[in-house]
Amino acid sequence: MTNIVCMDKIELDKSVNHHIALSAMMIKRVFYKILNENKLSITPEQWSILYYLSEIASLTVSELAELTFKDFANISRITHKLEVAGLIKKHKNSTDKRISKFFITDTGKKLVNQVHQCAYKSTNIAMQGIEPQEREIILKSLKQILINTNNYLK
Repeated sequence: MTNIVCMDKIELDKSVNHHIALSAMMIKRVFYKILNENKLSITPEQWSILYYLSEIASLTVSELAELTFKDFANISRITHKLEVAGLIKKHKNSTDKRISKFFITDTGKKLVNQVHQCAYKSTNIAMQGIEPQEREIILKSLKQILINTNNYLK
């Protein structure tokens, strides 16, 4: 096995990766703060699961993992907590008991509507001073980064 030695150095204050990581951390902190101010006991990770289940009638663990870029263990943990809270329900496939589909409950739907407002506020705070054309470029670039990194990990 050969050792790879990287000769190039990264300057963190000029590193795109570093700024994406910092931005993601700060956006998440803002979102948590807004959720807490609105007395909503949900995490951003739980929100993403509820969001997709509110948009798509039913999803498997595998489908949720793919949509959220999380592993099965995390999805299982998050869906269990959402199920205990009465925000989603799990139904086993009648022909193949190994497959379960998740559905959002009416309580979950009500919460989604509240959290949408918090997410909207969080996004507006993060995007202040950024023109709509720049937002499109940022979103396109971030989507490409997701594709690139996901392809590398496969």
